Order: sequence, then C-alpha cells, then structure tokens
Amino acid sequence: MSGDVWWGRSAAPEGRGRTVAGPGPSGGQPELVEATRERVRAEIGARLPAYTPDWSNPDRSDAGVALVRLFGAQTEPVLRRLNRLPEKLLVEHLITAGVRALPAAAASTLLQFTVTPPDGGSVLVPAGFQTGAAPTTGDQPQVIFETRRGLWATPATIGAVLVEQEGRRQPIAGVTAGANRSFPAFGAHPEPGNALWIGLAGAANPFPAVSLGFIIAAPGAPGPVSAGGDAAPDATGPLLRWEILDGNQFVAVPVGLDNTGGLRTSGVVELRVPRTWRPGRPSGPSPQPELRWLRITLAHGEFPAPPVLTRLTLNVVDSLAVRTVRSEAPRTVQSGPVDGRTRVRLSQVPVLPGSVLLEVEDDVEGDVFGTVAAPASRWREVESLGDRGPDERVFTLDPETGEITFGDGVHGAKVPLGFRTVVAQSYRVGGGTAGAVRAESVTSLVTSLAYVTGVTNPFPAEGGADAEPVADTMRRGAAQLSAGGRAVTPDDYALLALRAPGALVARAHGVAGLDLERPGRPVPGVVGVLVVPDVPATDDPPIPTPATLRAVAAHLTAAAAPAGVRVVAGPATFQRVAIDAWVVIDPEAERAGVLTAAGDALMTYLDPVRGGDGGGWPFGGPLRHSALLRRLLAVPGVLAVPRLRPIVDGVPAPPCADRPLRPHALPWPARPNLIPVDDTAGGTP
Repeated sequence: MSGDVWWGRSAAPEGRGRTVAGPGPSGGQPELVEATRERVRAEIGARLPAYTPDWSNPDRSDAGVALVRLFGAQTEPVLRRLNRLPEKLLVEHLITAGVRALPAAAASTLLQFTVTPPDGGSVLVPAGFQTGAAPTTGDQPQVIFETRRGLWATPATIGAVLVEQEGRRQPIAGVTAGANRSFPAFGAHPEPGNALWIGLAGAANPFPAVSLGFIIAAPGAPGPVSAGGDAAPDATGPLLRWEILDGNQFVAVPVGLDNTGGLRTSGVVELRVPRTWRPGRPSGPSPQPELRWLRITLAHGEFPAPPVLTRLTLNVVDSLAVRTVRSEAPRTVQSGPVDGRTRVRLSQVPVLPGSVLLEVEDDVEGDVFGTVAAPASRWREVESLGDRGPDERVFTLDPETGEITFGDGVHGAKVPLGFRTVVAQSYRVGGGTAGAVRAESVTSLVTSLAYVTGVTNPFPAEGGADAEPVADTMRRGAAQLSAGGRAVTPDDYALLALRAPGALVARAHGVAGLDLERPGRPVPGVVGVLVVPDVPATDDPPIPTPATLRAVAAHLTAAAAPAGVRVVAGPATFQRVAIDAWVVIDPEAERAGVLTAAGDALMTYLDPVRGGDGGGWPFGGPLRHSALLRRLLAVPGVLAVPRLRPIVDGVPAPPCADRPLRPHALPWPARPNLIPVDDTAGGTP
C-alpha cells in the first residue's frame, strides 16, 4: 500500500521535479509546483470528465471556460508564493541563528545656518535641530535632517582670505561670497611656516565658538587606512597651529572639533574663541583690512598632497537624514511564538540600530497596590539574546518592523509584568537612499528657534543606503554563521566589513599579506581589505570615503581580527571593460528592443556589485568568452553571436579567448557596442 499513497513515495516521478533560479546561497531552489496559469487550466481540464461529464464540448465563449481561465490567472501568484517556501524557511532559520538583513543607513550632509540676532551675538542651534528638504520624488514625504551636535551660529561673514608662503601673503578673491573657488590652502608647495588667514567681518565677536566648513578637493582615490598590529605612527604627518590675532598679538585657541584630519579631508573645524577677541591688522608691507583674523599655520610635517580648498563656509554643522521620536510607550505584540519572551513594537519605522534609549520600570516586590514609585532602569540593545545571561537587561531590535524582543529569564532578563512598564525615551527613524538629496535642497526650518532665519546644504548629501535585500542576506548567511563574529580567513574579514558602524560598504575583499600602504610583496601579519562603497550609481567607479575606510579598519581591528594583526583598508581597483560584438537578430523581433535588452544583460552581468551570479563580480575574476556568449544568446531575439571581443582598458582581447583582469581587480563596464548582422556565413554588418 505504501507505493500507492503520496506519503509513501520517496521522490516525485522522473522528470517532475526540477531546480529553478532562486535567491539562496546556491543560486537555485526546488520548484515545488509548476506556477503557471496554463498548468492550472490543464489540471482542471483533466478533471472535467470525472466531475462534470455533462460538459462535453467546452467552447471559449462558454461561461465555464471563462471561470476556468479566471481561476488560473488568480491561482498563478498563489503558486508562486508557494514555491518561495524554501526561501522563507531559510530566512527563518537564519533569523533564529542571529543572521539578519543589514539595516538602512542614513545620509549625511553639512548644514549652513543664517542668523540675525538684534545684538549681533551668536545663536545656539542645539543638537537635534530639525530641517527639511523636498523629496526626490513626488510620492515621498519631506526628508528630515537633524543636526548631530550644537552649533554657535554667528552673523559674522568671511571678509577676506589670505595664503601666506615664504613670508608673502596672497589675497584669494571670490571666497568671501561663498562661491566655489579652488586654491591651495598652504601654497602649491606647503612648507612649515606657510599659513592660511581667514578674516571675519562683523560688529560683534563670534563668542564662544566659531564653526568653519572646509571642503578639500579629492586628489583621486583616498589612500589606504590601517589599524592594529605593530605599525609605528606616522611622525611626518602635518601639525597645524590655530591662532587668532587679538588686536596686535597672536593667541592660541583650542580646537573643539576637527574631523578634517588637519585639513587633509573635507569636514568641520570648531574653534573655542575668547569673548575679548578684538579686530586687528596683520603686519606687513601690503595693507589688510581690520578684521577678526584667524591664522592656521603649518607648524611641522608635510602633506601627502597639497590640500586644495574648493569652498570655505561659516556656521556649518554635520547632520543626518533622521527624525527623533521621544517618550513613546511601545505597543505590546500579542501574536508571535510562545517562547516566554516579551515583544513590543515601536510606532515609527525604519528604526536606526543603536538609537533606541529604552527604560523599563523595575518590579517592586510586595507593593501589591502600586503605592511605591518603581525606579526605571536603562536596557541596552544587542544583536542576539542567545548568548546572554538571565540577569542581563538587554533586548534585540528589528529595524524594519520596529519590534523589540526581551529575554525569557534564561537568555536575557524578563520584563516585569505591568502596564506601560516599557518606555522608549528616544529613538531615531530614517535612513535609505531618499536622504541623498541634491545641494541647496535643505531649505525649510522644521524646528522653530528665535533669530534663526535660514538654512541650506551647500553640498549634496552623501551616503544613505536602503536595507539589505533578502537575497543578499541569504547569500552571506551561511558564511556569517561560519565566521561566528571573528575573522580567521580573509573571506571573514570581507564579510565582517559589511557590518562596520558608520561605513557604507556594498562589497569587500580580504587578501592575506596585502599591505596596501606598501604594495609590492606579501607582508606577514597584515590583511588587506578592498572596499567597494554603497553609493548611488554614476559614470565613474565607486570610491569609498576616508571615513568609510577608517570605520572598516577600526571595526575589524577592534571586533574581529586576532591580536597582532594589522588591517589595511583601501579602495578597490577597477578596469574599464567594453564589449564589441556582432549579433544576429530574429527578423520578426524589434531590432532596437533586442539590442537594448542585450546591452542591459551584459551591463548587469559585468556589474561589480550585482553582477556575476548576482552577488557581484568576483575580485580578479577573468572575462570568460563562453560566459559572455551565453549571456547574449539568452536574450530573446538574439539568434547568434558570430564575433565577440572584450576590450579592457583600451586593449582588445584575442578572438575567442578569455581575458584576465589584474589580481583583485573588478570590471567597470562601458555600454556594449553591439552591431546587428545578417544571418549569413560569418555575418555581414
């Protein structure tokens, strides 16, 4: 009997089961059912003789035929969802094991404020001040930007800028109006003693702080950044001295913030200035206006490349495309697995990980009637509850749904019973590519503050990435479980670089012994990590920012690498790849549409982030002639490809041969040159 029932059969009949393309680690998944409307109609048609024997001559105009066709159309998407059951099971297993999708990242930009106080003094713009930008598309809400720190905004303006070298001062025209004007900050050949002078015009002293935004022209790809190991610090790095001219004497001023690395990268510098800062004139043969002068002197060392200033602004502060929600009592989640854990849900999503400040009222033993005020304790966010003890006050967060999960008393402390015992004092909502707004887009003041009259972003917002697609999470899930949060193999470094806080990393590649700071030969104890940033697509290869490289190197050194290993993070290298091919097109197909689809197929296949098998082109992977042919022949309407030749960095490859790339390099595809030919021997353009 076991052979006659479905549960007794060990496998489907020969030819019924097959594997189809899927987002899993192997690139495929089993097809549980044939999810097509034609298959549904055929199955119903096979049952007609048994269930409706009187319906012997179905016609297309018959109402029953219309119902069958309608049922097939409605059942098709249901069967497609059924075929995704293996994918769903894999996702749930990965979540149980602590593997989750990478959350959305928030874009950042510099905001410049305009203030008009009646007394001419500075106005404090507090941290968390909200501004708004028009959305990039009409169906999206306003993009909110919040300042990351407080800003003392002054009504003063930049009255003059001088560059001093070899004892001579050269005025720079056009900078005072806020225009983009490129000039070397310390001269074409910076030497100790060269200086940059900035004169502030205005009646009132900009006390207690001055915030300056320096935009440094990028000379190209940023240099590698190392962390850990036994590398000696760079003693030749530039050392700057910050002074003000108070009347006729120079006074050193403390630097409260400098994220420019000593004017090596773009950023903000905040200086603490005294209340008694008096205007003055720099001594010398050339007369200068009486202003409040700030002097930045190169005191020691040298720059890797002369810093070129493209813009200098006042009253700037860094901001994030987020919105803070305060004092919210999360809603209790009634449904869910019966595992003894308490779950609550925040009202606003997506939530930025690490931003939730959660307080839970402690249980007061013996206070039956609630006459004693229960003290509140701060609980902290962790990635998983599986390795937590019964007394640890921790929780996990699902950024996309806003669901917070507490422990069951065995893995993580259990939340005391009661009404509204959990309060989210604050959390941040935002992230995604919608925050990557254009320059001059942030123009509205969401928060009202006296004497603050205007705001703008002089430069486009950078960063901003959507949450990781489920397919990408599934691809890296097994590797992340194998790594276990520690880096052992070079692939582990590449995998864990994706989770570096503050870094926008689309892909990474680890190479043992590759010292990007001193290339040429393998170095023991060094791991080189090549980074491909997660940035909007442009015509040029993606280049990571110095901040991303620093975040990757610091994260891998602190959280993943063994003691004594030096991690060097640097930008990935690209080679320009173009494809020349002759294609034979089906005469009945639309030629322009086929050529466009064929070009898109090659561009997708060669994409460094999404190409190859869907997870990105392999670093250093060669261009296989047969694989490129299969990509073109898979396009509907392409009948043959008589000739195909890749061109790498302007050098054509030999006919019908594979073309290798440089070690650890990635292709950067140009639009293919596809020439339609006649279906003759060899083809004729």
